[in-house]
Amino acid sequence: MQNVDFEIKLPEIESARNLPIQEEFFWLSQNGKETKLRVHDYSQLYRIPDLYRHLIEKLHSISHTVLSSRLIDRVTQAGETVEDLVLLEVGAGSGMVGKALVDLGVKSVTGIDILPEAAEAAAREYPGVYENYYVEDLTNLSNTAREGLNSQSFNGLVCGSALGFNHIPAQGWASAFNAIAPNGWIAFNVQKERWEDKSSASFVAWHPWVGKTDIFEIVETHEYQHRFHLDGRPLYYIAIIGKKRGNIPES
Repeated sequence: MQNVDFEIKLPEIESARNLPIQEEFFWLSQNGKETKLRVHDYSQLYRIPDLYRHLIEKLHSISHTVLSSRLIDRVTQAGETVEDLVLLEVGAGSGMVGKALVDLGVKSVTGIDILPEAAEAAAREYPGVYENYYVEDLTNLSNTAREGLNSQSFNGLVCGSALGFNHIPAQGWASAFNAIAPNGWIAFNVQKERWEDKSSASFVAWHPWVGKTDIFEIVETHEYQHRFHLDGRPLYYIAIIGKKRGNIPES
């Protein structure tokens, strides 16, 4: 691991006890100053070279490797060729999922994220991973991005840890999903608690296409420990790998 000019300090367990995931925080010590940052303050985290990667390692987060490896395993088990995948990654962030996919043999990954800081971090920390990287709002794509995405013949869609908490609105996800060729691969992950929830606030309530086999056919669900909460509790996610069977109706 390369040397960095900062130190990450996690809070004492009691001060982080039972914090909602969106309120989890840490202290960043840099240049003689200490700053409190939330774990999900992505625009702030991406501005500092290597900060997000070091934070992910400190929290023992493994979603980027689990999601990518489960997808590639399913592709190969289906008798398909990894090198033929042309993937669109939404909520691509600083590029950790894209890097994991390329390391596993994928030749074409296009990223899209609403944060310019994400694109800058990906170019800085994982140069060459993305064939293209768009800074765009999926619910309001520019003509340039729309034309670019429609021209690339994607046969797979990946979303690492950006769908379950509605970072990506349902309308935006539908735009990305519908850009994938029929029978293309779909891979995403969701917090276990939200995946299993049956209430009106559940993941399935927000994304009813998941339960419609004429739109999406689940090939595999894989439970794993995404990382630790800051108070030491394990945080479990479900990786979902499947096949696109039809478009999500636009509403």
